[in-house]
Amino acid sequence: MRHINLILTIALLAGAAQAMTLDEAIAIAKQRSLAQQRPRVEREKARGQLNEAWSNALPQIDGTVGYQRAMKKGKIFFPNPETGAFTALELDQDNALQANVTLNQPLFTFGRVAAGVRGAKAYGLAAQHAVDQQDMRTELDVMQRFWAVLTLRDVVSARELSLAVSDSALLRAERMRDVGLLSDYDVLRVRVQAQNQRPELDRAKSDLHLAELSLKDYLGIPVDSTISVAGALDDYFVPVDTSFAEQDIETRHDLAALRNASVAQQNLYVLYRNARWPVLGGQLKYQWQWQNNEWDIHPRNNYAALYAGVSLSIPIWSSGATHGRAQQSKADWHRAKLDLAQAERGARLQYESAARSLTTATANESAAKLGVELAEEARHIAQVKFSQGQLTPLELDAAQLDELTARVSLADARYRRLLAAAELRLALGKTPFVN
Repeated sequence: MRHINLILTIALLAGAAQAMTLDEAIAIAKQRSLAQQRPRVEREKARGQLNEAWSNALPQIDGTVGYQRAMKKGKIFFPNPETGAFTALELDQDNALQANVTLNQPLFTFGRVAAGVRGAKAYGLAAQHAVDQQDMRTELDVMQRFWAVLTLRDVVSARELSLAVSDSALLRAERMRDVGLLSDYDVLRVRVQAQNQRPELDRAKSDLHLAELSLKDYLGIPVDSTISVAGALDDYFVPVDTSFAEQDIETRHDLAALRNASVAQQNLYVLYRNARWPVLGGQLKYQWQWQNNEWDIHPRNNYAALYAGVSLSIPIWSSGATHGRAQQSKADWHRAKLDLAQAERGARLQYESAARSLTTATANESAAKLGVELAEEARHIAQVKFSQGQLTPLELDAAQLDELTARVSLADARYRRLLAAAELRLALGKTPFVN
């Protein structure tokens, strides 16, 4: 990570183009991408809920400290039976200090504490699986953006070469027209061919710029920075093994998260359902008091006491509030189970779709490779015939442009095959990125 931060520092502060590898980009995205933050926040929330659930089973200690100052003395009046007059006796103290410490321990809660702990643990596992799933999703998102930059970089190079060939052909055609070897119509055809290359080049450059912006934005890097990517599409290979597809799908992190979420909702329902039953608790209390008085009998006293006991809290009538919460949590539990069932079907459909996409992408890449081989062979033949005077320069240039176009198609097909393989690995619950 220190190496990655150094790369960012050099690239962002110095403004120099720094080549970034795919594994470095993935590491940066896992640290800086906003897509990573939400599941991490949920994981922190799950940890807090687990601590709260455990606290319900552990002793609770409360303490109070109070000070009191008498502003006006209290008096007790004693009647004189002989005269009927009253004699006043001041009893209130000047200062009083009290302290209490109480320990409460739940003893029997009809499974509420256990259900809370189980639910919090399940929620924590669901949050961790969500983090792991987002890690793999981030890998795929970075790979898609990174490979798109590599692909479009090759496309721009091919388009620039195509434009150079067309401009060279146009210059040659104009010279041949000047000496009477070509007509104005032939020169016009070459000029049209050259002009047709410029929109394609401009579009490729625009697409490359947008792809770089998308990559930097996802990595959390300022979009005005200059960071280039290293490597080529030929450097990457994404292996896929579907021998144990059924088992792999069952262990997907997103499905595991939904299973644990269903367990958490079930235990939450148990917690609310059992809220109608009594709670037995134990209590231990220590009390201490000090005060000074103006009494002649005992001007000062120091008092301490220790109490222990049990209490039974019995819910009698809540006007339907307890039953309503239980109904809502039960509905949430059933909805969690439906979400899980739907996700399991969706996972199977995602796998089948990804497998079909990979098959199609592989076939398209094979066809694109064959197209490049045929275009290359056609160019060689055109060069030989041109040297023998059997082809015009315009026909030779057309053969060269056909080969460049075929190579652009091959780069796009290779990109789609790599991306399809990575998506299939994700559908199998495996990490898309393989070093």
